[in-house]
Amino acid sequence: MKKLLYILVLFTLLLSACGKNAEPKEVAVDQDTSVKDIVGAIVKNKFTVEETDGIVTISIQDTDVREGSKNQMLKDSGRIFAELSKLKSVKTPSIIWFAPLTGANNNEEMTEVLSVYFDEEDFRTVNWADYAQLNIESIATKYRENPALGD
Repeated sequence: MKKLLYILVLFTLLLSACGKNAEPKEVAVDQDTSVKDIVGAIVKNKFTVEETDGIVTISIQDTDVREGSKNQMLKDSGRIFAELSKLKSVKTPSIIWFAPLTGANNNEEMTEVLSVYFDEEDFRTVNWADYAQLNIESIATKYRENPALGD
C-alpha cells in the first residue's frame, strides 16, 4: 500500500514538473502587435508607452522592489528589447524603471532606478535571438542606474 502511495505521489510530482515552463513565453509579434501589447505580456507592473516616429520610451513603475530586482529588471528589459526588435516601426527604444525609494521625509517616492537606451544603429546591430545571454549594461548605447538599486 505504501509503495502505491509513493508511486502516486511521485507520478503527481512528475506531472506537475512537466507542466511548468522554465522559459518565458514568447510574445506573438505580427504587424498588428503594439509596443503596449509586448510590454503588457512581459511585465505585470504599471507602465506607460510613448511613441513618436520610431522613438519609443517605456516607463515602468516597479512597486515590488527587493533584493535581486536589478537582475529581474535587466532580464525583463532584454526580453522587451528582443520583442521590440521584431517591430520594424521601432528605431530607438528606451526603458526607464521607477521604484519607490524613501525620501527625506520618509515618504516613498517613485524614483528612476534604471534607464536603458539604444540608438538605432546599436539596436539593429544586436543579435536579440538569445537575449537572455546578453549583458544589457555593456551593450546599451546609454545605461544608467541609481546607486540605491544595488545588485
